[in-house]
Amino acid sequence: MFRKIANCLLWGIAICYALFAFVIAPNIPDKKTCKGVLITVANDDNGNLTHENVVEMLDNAGLNPEKRSIEEINTHEIETFINGITLVKECQVYKSATGSVNIDIECRIPIMKVYEMDGNNYYIDSGGDTITGIHKALHLPVASGHITAEMRKGELRDIANIIYDSPFWRAQTEQVYFNEYGEIILTPKVGDHVIEFGTTDNAQEKLDKLYTFYSKGLNTIGWGKYDKLNIEFNDKVIGTKRNKQE
Repeated sequence: MFRKIANCLLWGIAICYALFAFVIAPNIPDKKTCKGVLITVANDDNGNLTHENVVEMLDNAGLNPEKRSIEEINTHEIETFINGITLVKECQVYKSATGSVNIDIECRIPIMKVYEMDGNNYYIDSGGDTITGIHKALHLPVASGHITAEMRKGELRDIANIIYDSPFWRAQTEQVYFNEYGEIILTPKVGDHVIEFGTTDNAQEKLDKLYTFYSKGLNTIGWGKYDKLNIEFNDKVIGTKRNKQE
């Protein structure tokens, strides 16, 4: 008799536990608070987007997940906000099993600083997309002159990529100036001359030709002999000698 009663009690407890575990518990709101925010930032070697920067921006937007319940944290809203930062290429936000919120950020890589005719200034990445909000100085070539927004995805992007992809030209190029005809004048960091580049047509071939002239010509005759080098024509480098009175 007592054994039957005990078995019934055990079965009753087991049924109640199963009911709680599989039916009631999953529908109880999760009241756990966020245990912390873990932020990782890739492709930001200059430290323009730090953990502190991200937390401050989330604070100002009312989206900081710290000390909030896990249930009420909207990861999609945080992702959308961070993806709106021009320096950010992609952001993923997710909750971990330990109760933290992870924010993984991949930054765009600036390749050139740009000053437009209307006063706008920004950086561009390899796709010609603009990057603003960079507060630390980046040692990159500067583009200026008759530059419009329409050029970002065309000749400006093309010459920026060619220069950035070459360690030599990235280090040697001080300024890329566009005149009113869309022709480029390069100002190098080493050598007291300017380079009349022409348009971006055959840009890589022009720079290869100039590099050969630098290494086989100017290294022999001296870097101060010319005040202008014209590489607009594909088959030669035309040098304008410096006035001896200068």
